[in-house]
Amino acid sequence: MKFLVLQHKNIEPPARLADALSQADHVIDFCHVEQMPVPESLSGYHGLIVMGGPQSANDELPYIRNELELLRLAIAEDFPVLGICLGAQLLAKAGQAHITRSPVWELGWYPVFPTPASGEDPLFSALPDAGLQIIQWHGETFSLPPGAMLLAHHPNVPNQAFRLGSCQYGLQFHAEVDESVIERWIGAGDDERRHLGPEGIREIRHHLTRIAPMHAFCDTLVQAWLALCKSRAGT
Repeated sequence: MKFLVLQHKNIEPPARLADALSQADHVIDFCHVEQMPVPESLSGYHGLIVMGGPQSANDELPYIRNELELLRLAIAEDFPVLGICLGAQLLAKAGQAHITRSPVWELGWYPVFPTPASGEDPLFSALPDAGLQIIQWHGETFSLPPGAMLLAHHPNVPNQAFRLGSCQYGLQFHAEVDESVIERWIGAGDDERRHLGPEGIREIRHHLTRIAPMHAFCDTLVQAWLALCKSRAGT
């Protein structure tokens, strides 16, 4: 199968997601949206992955507008989408939700909990009942689009993951990152480092053992999404 990845910054790669696709011999087309045009069509692709970034889904930037148009097309066609952080916010906005300042600036490890609906969902049935510690790195959040199903939550930032249609998912968190990506984010974000402080940064690094269970969940989630892509494509 062939997948389109919209990437906003080099330090926000698909990481574990791309590894899973490559290991299964799928083809990935990368569109670095600050450097090249956002495709107007999803023809020839089996799935769309939209990554995170420091931009806002509310930004009046040409490529943000073009991404929203592409996502509206995907929603209309019930085309498989996996949106991560900013990608989730873009998917939510394309689905007529609102993007607002997050009640908590989530930086670092936060638990994500299943909702009653997650047990019946092919991607989120693997989320433990007790929750899972996952890396977060965001200052905005989204309301739920009309018709969306909430699949993961946290008391401070309730909307952590949702599904539109049969195969369009928005994830506020970053289950795909590894230690090297986390370190790049710490190094690149002056405001984030000030917010965390030395103790907050130490806390993130101290709990890097949480990456293994986070990646196990990520792998299960991606394989379930790929199965939906394959089923929709009839391959």
